Amino acid sequence: MRFELYVALRYLRGKRKTRFISLITFISVAGVSVGVIALIVVMSVMTGFDNALRETIIGNRAHLTVFLPAGREMVDYERAIDEVRAIAPEVTGAGPIMQIEALLKRDGQTTGGFILGVDPAREAEVTDLGENLTKNGGRLFGSGRLPGDKEIVLGYRLAHRIGARIGSEIAVLTDKPTVTPFGMRPGNQVYLTVSGLSQAKMSDFDNLYAFVDINTAKMLTGRAGVDGIHLKLTNPFLADAVSQRVSDRLPYRAETWYQNQEAFFEALKQEKVAMFVILVFIILVAAFNITSTLIMIVMEKRRDIGILRTLGSSGWSILWLFVLEGLLIGVSGTVIGVVAGTILAYNINPVAEFIAGLMGVDLFNSTIYYFDGIPVAVVPFDILWITVSAVALTFLSTLYPAWSASRLNPVDALRYE
Repeated sequence: MRFELYVALRYLRGKRKTRFISLITFISVAGVSVGVIALIVVMSVMTGFDNALRETIIGNRAHLTVFLPAGREMVDYERAIDEVRAIAPEVTGAGPIMQIEALLKRDGQTTGGFILGVDPAREAEVTDLGENLTKNGGRLFGSGRLPGDKEIVLGYRLAHRIGARIGSEIAVLTDKPTVTPFGMRPGNQVYLTVSGLSQAKMSDFDNLYAFVDINTAKMLTGRAGVDGIHLKLTNPFLADAVSQRVSDRLPYRAETWYQNQEAFFEALKQEKVAMFVILVFIILVAAFNITSTLIMIVMEKRRDIGILRTLGSSGWSILWLFVLEGLLIGVSGTVIGVVAGTILAYNINPVAEFIAGLMGVDLFNSTIYYFDGIPVAVVPFDILWITVSAVALTFLSTLYPAWSASRLNPVDALRYE
């Protein structure tokens, strides 16, 4: 064992008369531990939310949507699908898509929303919409049978707003009313039967979207073509590369799933960075405690420092001694924090349930967050980054008191005693 490490350990153990310093040392270790625990748990939960939201969005939205330029309708979408498949072997599923703005009415209740027209026979290859039907779902998805005419599946919250349930008949208004010389002409109003309720675990889908067969969508709009085609890929993160290939080689424009949600994911990333910076201040406070602890130890050990210098210890040796002492405090707190934080992160749901039962409050409302439990993803790189940050702050906190100790004149130190 190096001489400096041996002395640093002796100083940390302390004597009976330095119990106050030992208490401050314990508080410093606890402070670093709490900061590291908070960082690991918060970063893991935020990463878990990010991953869970990505999976939900990827499941409910196509990986890639292909349109004709200038918003022109696509009449021969089968040809477009074949052309894209020819240059993109990554495509595993494809189908037509139409989006219609509409008003939905039932028994005096009216709400706005969007109607997506899809091909039920192909939709299971593209998105998870078929898996989102509630247990009493209808015939549009998941049953293996094509829907009859004039049927619609509603997002369950959209259905709740207008009081609709499976079997209800609702009025769908897709055109704006127009003024004629003979008075107000109402828009195109069609009555559809609710054949299913969808729960996509996405706020916009559950609140605003309804789904119909592509032929029903054409009937609602009076159009012969569709808006475009949407595609599923072998890997959703290949969407940018396939999008670029489609735009370069074919007369189409393509939009990826990420482009639709880019601002949202960027906001999540910024929030994660902000939380990291805020929680680092907990470790910073603990680092100041380490600084004050070392300063008190230096003052209390002036005579020892003078003796060590007289016996031949260099200034660098004294500096390294107190740096090691501070690092022992910081590394101990960091190790405890990493172990405890990782265990807590992996068991956050049982802990949250225990606290909720103890306090009588619901800490995580699944109806608000759309998840059955708190999503967690413990990322080794995040833990490494947190560990390095904690140890680095601890190291910086040792420099001033260690430098002060190394500058002590041995004669003055002994005379002081």
